[in-house]
Amino acid sequence: MMTTLLKVEGIQTFIEQFHILQGVDFEAKQGEVTVLLGRNGAGKTTTLRSVMGLNPPQKGSVTFDGQNLVGLATYEIAKKGIGFVPEDQGVFGELTVEENMKVAMRKNDDASMARLDWILDLFPDLKTFWKKRGGNLSGGQKQMLAISRAYVNNSKLLLIDEPSKGLAPIMVEKVMDSIQQMKNETTIILVEQNFHMASTIGDCFYILDDGRTVHHGLMDELKENEELRRNYLGIA
Repeated sequence: MMTTLLKVEGIQTFIEQFHILQGVDFEAKQGEVTVLLGRNGAGKTTTLRSVMGLNPPQKGSVTFDGQNLVGLATYEIAKKGIGFVPEDQGVFGELTVEENMKVAMRKNDDASMARLDWILDLFPDLKTFWKKRGGNLSGGQKQMLAISRAYVNNSKLLLIDEPSKGLAPIMVEKVMDSIQQMKNETTIILVEQNFHMASTIGDCFYILDDGRTVHHGLMDELKENEELRRNYLGIA
């Protein structure tokens, strides 16, 4: 039986006066890709930000590897082994690819350098543009850099928000292939609107609607359930 690495129970999160999350529950099992699905505004991004402490939940619990995360600062959560790839990628545009990676790396030991070598083999574009400024990369290359920055510290868990957003189809395929390879190395929680990508990579799913978890199951079940996809995702 797979070990539960992250468990989120009943979290409620406010942003200013707005009650965004009103009862989100999900869990991520070690070695799997868990996909959070839902229409725009359902609360998916806020859920990831709540796990990271960027929008701290006012109610509920977030447990990672047996440890409570609620109340911890974002940097403390990251140190526990969670990498976050935000929707806007978070790349430093004035820094080179090399400098972006060095800023992200918490250690310069053999294990970190080995992970860096693995990443550069996975994303050869980053090796090609190693001395190029992050702001001059294409959208797909920035996404590769953002994912690499989150992974290089041997994160036990990666939270990846909308990696295909705004990318050309050929770049979506490259990013999808890279995440499929990374799932052999770490546990991933993925927010993704591209259902083809989500259903190809994901092992299980949770659907959010109006800030609540309304359905969950194995991804293969969702592929076969046209009514569920139509009702909550707007796709047949």
